[in-house]
Amino acid sequence: MPSLPPAPLVVALFLPDLGDRPDRRAAVDLAHRLLRTSAAVDVVAPMGGGPLRATLDPAIGQIDLAKRHAATSVLALARVVAERQHGLLAAPREAAWIARAALWLARSDARMVALAGDAAADFAAIRAAAPRWD
Repeated sequence: MPSLPPAPLVVALFLPDLGDRPDRRAAVDLAHRLLRTSAAVDVVAPMGGGPLRATLDPAIGQIDLAKRHAATSVLALARVVAERQHGLLAAPREAAWIARAALWLARSDARMVALAGDAAADFAAIRAAAPRWD
């Protein structure tokens, strides 16, 4: 009987905005690096627009929560996490509380990683926290 290939790691990167700032560019670089490792990647933002949106590879899911502010995005983020069944949710340190609350509300067992704003360090943190790494 043939074995099924393992499901890819499904990662959500919650970003409070897609403004052209060093930490947001690092998060976009991280999304691309995760994509190259065969992870499924969604970039989730309260408002999906911003200068960095155009730099995202089309294979990266772009989820606009239609919220004005990150702090008002908890319920919408919880819904997305529950529906998409992410294995890992990453967010910048200043938005980590939003990610934690969303995971709790979604009753998700996904891991949470607080991003430091350095693509290499954040990739290592995600790799260490990933439930499995193919």
